[in-house]
Amino acid sequence: MLASESAKLKLMSFIKENNYQVGDMLPSETQLSDNLGVSRLTLREAINVLKSNGVVRPVQGKGTFIAADIDQIEDSLNSNISITDMIHAGGFVAGTKYCKKELVTAGNELAEKLDIHEGDNVVACTRIRTADGIPVVYSEDYLAPRIVPGFLTMADENISLFRFIEENENIRMGVSDTEIRPAKADALLAGLLEIEEGELLMEFLITIRDEEGVPLIWAREFLKPDTFRFVVHRIK
Repeated sequence: MLASESAKLKLMSFIKENNYQVGDMLPSETQLSDNLGVSRLTLREAINVLKSNGVVRPVQGKGTFIAADIDQIEDSLNSNISITDMIHAGGFVAGTKYCKKELVTAGNELAEKLDIHEGDNVVACTRIRTADGIPVVYSEDYLAPRIVPGFLTMADENISLFRFIEENENIRMGVSDTEIRPAKADALLAGLLEIEEGELLMEFLITIRDEEGVPLIWAREFLKPDTFRFVVHRIK
């Protein structure tokens, strides 16, 4: 993980833990740098990311102010981070209520998404992710065959797949392609996420690639919209 991304996660946790509200001014850069254990340069990079996400608003000559409600789990769609890191960044404790790993055979559609052969073995990992013990995401991840052996022996259900791939498989994560669309919770999803049947969810369809552009994971995620907030930084 980049130093600026790590600093951003630390800063979001600091804001959450100290109950900063919209309009509150953060401590000086020197104080924040000392509190978070990061350099001032790295801190400035993290603040710039949060500024582009609409979370903070630096005012020259005055300081940096909270610009948005952070009770929701916040992320920018410009960056490629895991659900685990996203939940941590919101100042919540990330957990897993349910985890199932199984070896499945790739059908035609999945083989096309992962750029593998039909009939190849892939791992299907189904999880219910929690924030402070509350179910917030239902995810289905399908891992490319080269990740299968190591992942099947992994015991930690809460580990970030991104972190596992980079640290255990020595593969650098690259870009991802994400389609976002609204979905209604059917009876199964409603029960898993502890919501009413028919409630709206955000459905993410994601292809995650390595730094060479080769698909690593195809994922389908259902996120509770009252828990997450996404920001896109658009330029002309």
